[in-house]
Amino acid sequence: MKKRKTYSINVKQINAYAGRQQLLFNIKFKVPTGKVCAFIGHNGAGKTTTVKTMLALRPLNIRSKANIRLLCSDFKDYRCRKNIGYIPEKGNNEHITARDFLRYIGYFYGLTNAESDKKMEKIIHFFKLPKNRLKVKMNKLSSGQNKIITICQAFMGKPKLIVADEPTDNLDPETRDMFWRFVKQYHKDHPKTTFFLITHNLDEIEKYTNYIVVINHGRMVYEGNYDRSPGLRQKYAKMRDAFEAKHRNLW
Repeated sequence: MKKRKTYSINVKQINAYAGRQQLLFNIKFKVPTGKVCAFIGHNGAGKTTTVKTMLALRPLNIRSKANIRLLCSDFKDYRCRKNIGYIPEKGNNEHITARDFLRYIGYFYGLTNAESDKKMEKIIHFFKLPKNRLKVKMNKLSSGQNKIITICQAFMGKPKLIVADEPTDNLDPETRDMFWRFVKQYHKDHPKTTFFLITHNLDEIEKYTNYIVVINHGRMVYEGNYDRSPGLRQKYAKMRDAFEAKHRNLW
């Protein structure tokens, strides 16, 4: 019997407003379970708004509508949150040490301090971050070290879905490579985990992802498998130009 396809993300509808200005126009897409998906679009296309709406981090005003299922649950259902890891675009600036911050995240996932310490030390070791940086307050870390801790917190539980907003931003080339090696290894060990990553780096997308969702000016352009063949830059440019020619009179 053929296995029924499951989706970690099923966005049935998002119409988002800021006041009277519409930001997202009937966004719809699905991401099958186990995919490493890149979410692509120009600056201001609506990617972060989409992600924050999906994760119920952005309040919906009276005009906005959202019908979303994450891991087969309604996106507002708190019970699915423990199966989701989120890497925000900007690091955390709390006035607490990195260790205390990660212990707090671990507590959310039901971990003891000892379990949290073991997990965080394993992850920062992979990223070659010195253990003594865990004693430094988050707002005193460099932007790159802060981002590593922010990446670490997304994996403190046992996530079935990782949502990341430009996860390699502020990372040096070596650490960027470490991040993608970490993703590849984690995905190999947990093949049913889905990654949904906002990124502007088309070269990284060509190397590491197998599914793409494209958005432009708050509207859907494309969703589907990506076979990692070269030439994404040209394909993306053609999709963008065709979309803008079709919708130019709406702006």
